[in-house]
Amino acid sequence: MASSTARVGALSLLTLTLAFPTAVSGDTHSAPRSGQPQASAASAAQLRVTEVEYRLLLSSGVIKAGPVDLEAIDRGMNQHDLRLQHAGSNAQMASPLLAPGKHWSDIVDLRPGVYKMWCSLPEHARLGMHATLHVVP
Repeated sequence: MASSTARVGALSLLTLTLAFPTAVSGDTHSAPRSGQPQASAASAAQLRVTEVEYRLLLSSGVIKAGPVDLEAIDRGMNQHDLRLQHAGSNAQMASPLLAPGKHWSDIVDLRPGVYKMWCSLPEHARLGMHATLHVVP
């Protein structure tokens, strides 16, 4: 069985629509991947996704396209991850699995459109851990 880091890395290769990093989980920010230009956090819009049983709470449901400082925070009692999928695409992006109290963040590049967001752990999305993000030009 592949590790969660390997699964995240494989999923990141499935799409060119997002620059979604495969960095480590935990309570620190991930480092930029070498060889890729990174927007500065100061110039990026910010989106915080708080994960609790059984909800995803977005800091905003509408955000401007371009670089986004995306932060996932597990405030629940169970582990959670975050999946994103642009409407019309079969590719999914995945954050690392987060332990309760941990967070992950990095700069991602979002193109305009509608994104589905959810926790992929068994039954979590069905129980309400999902949200919709609108990215505008």
